[in-house]
Amino acid sequence: MSGRIPDSIDPHDWARTGRQVAGSLPLAGLQRLCTALEDTAGEVHVALAGQVLPGKRLVLTGSASCAVTVRCQRCLEPFRLTLEAPIRLGVISHEGALAKLPDGYEPLICPAGQELAMAQLIEDELLLVLPDYPHHADGMCGTTAVPAQQAGERRPFAALGSLRKSDPPGGHD
Repeated sequence: MSGRIPDSIDPHDWARTGRQVAGSLPLAGLQRLCTALEDTAGEVHVALAGQVLPGKRLVLTGSASCAVTVRCQRCLEPFRLTLEAPIRLGVISHEGALAKLPDGYEPLICPAGQELAMAQLIEDELLLVLPDYPHHADGMCGTTAVPAQQAGERRPFAALGSLRKSDPPGGHD
């Protein structure tokens, strides 16, 4: 089960034969993910297993996880964030087979016999769990800005209320 993560796999073959692997990939090799990171050092821990579900439905399940350094979008300071991506993919050959996808599985559309780059598959899953606007946990940020919910009665748009008139628009005599 454990060992070197292959460069590519045939997902149909993996699922049909029940192949499994656990190992790691260098984070620096995932270039699309690395563009969103402050540091590319580290590894991605991967576990992947193929399986055939009832009805001859092929699936790949597992996980990918890593610790990354990103920039907080509140205080602009770097911080460590753990990415944990569950992998639950229904392997299908074409979009017409979407109806046969098992519940709880995302489609992995790949023609039978075609190889799929393992690093790209893992990178796609990690990109899906990477927050669009990463930030420290509440109360852990070094910013001095006051979050809106802690601003009390301060209402920045309250002045706009005085611009309203009791006359409806266009109701001038």
